[in-house]
Amino acid sequence: MLPAAILLLLFLTYPLGLGTWLGFTDAKVGRPGEWVGLDNFQFLAGDSVARLSLFNTLFYTVVASVLKFTLGLWLALLLNRSLPFKSFLRAIVLLPFIVPTALSAIAFWWIYDSQFSVAS
Repeated sequence: MLPAAILLLLFLTYPLGLGTWLGFTDAKVGRPGEWVGLDNFQFLAGDSVARLSLFNTLFYTVVASVLKFTLGLWLALLLNRSLPFKSFLRAIVLLPFIVPTALSAIAFWWIYDSQFSVAS
């Protein structure tokens, strides 16, 4: 598990650290930035659009989390009862989780096909 943990730490902590560092600089694409400290965050705190965006993000996160939790708990309790066609109903509920994985597997299978692929 150590190689997987190292890769995860590398690919998760490096972007987080770089993003934090860039938040304290005035970097632009193609040139290194100079340290400006909290100036970027003071600008965002005074910007009404940034405050509205932050409020909308937090509001959406809270409402979506509560609704997903409530719906998930309700479905779990419903599917735990003794119902006719219980296995079929469980399959219907789990189908949205299975289909994207299967479709992405088929898409990559087509991409790497030896005769008719985009990559060959």
